[in-house]
Amino acid sequence: MPSKTPAIISVVLTILLLIILAVLSVLIEMLATNGANESQGFTAMGISLGCQTIGLILIGVFTWWLTNLLISRFNWNKIVAVITSVFSGTLLGSGISFLSIIIAIPVAGIK
Repeated sequence: MPSKTPAIISVVLTILLLIILAVLSVLIEMLATNGANESQGFTAMGISLGCQTIGLILIGVFTWWLTNLLISRFNWNKIVAVITSVFSGTLLGSGISFLSIIIAIPVAGIK
C-alpha cells in the first residue's frame, strides 16, 4: 500500500488548478452570455458552476485513484506519478468545464 502523501498532493494541486480554471470559465461565460438578460445569464452560470463542482469532486477521486494506481501497480516514481495524475486530472477537468458551459447556455434558454 503506497503512502497517502503523493495522492494528497496530487488531489490538492489538481483541485487548485481546476478552481482557477472555473474562475476563468465563469468570466468567459459572462462574455458568452452578454446578449442575454440577467436571469438567463445567472441561471446559465449557476448550472455551469454546479456541473463543475460535481466534476471537481469526481476529478479529485480520479486523481487520488490514478496516483495510487501508478505507484502501487506500475511501480512509478512518486514524483512522476503525481505530475502525470495532476496533468491528466486537469485535462479531464478542463474538458468537463468546457462541456458545462456548452450544456448550461442552451438549458438556460439562451439562443
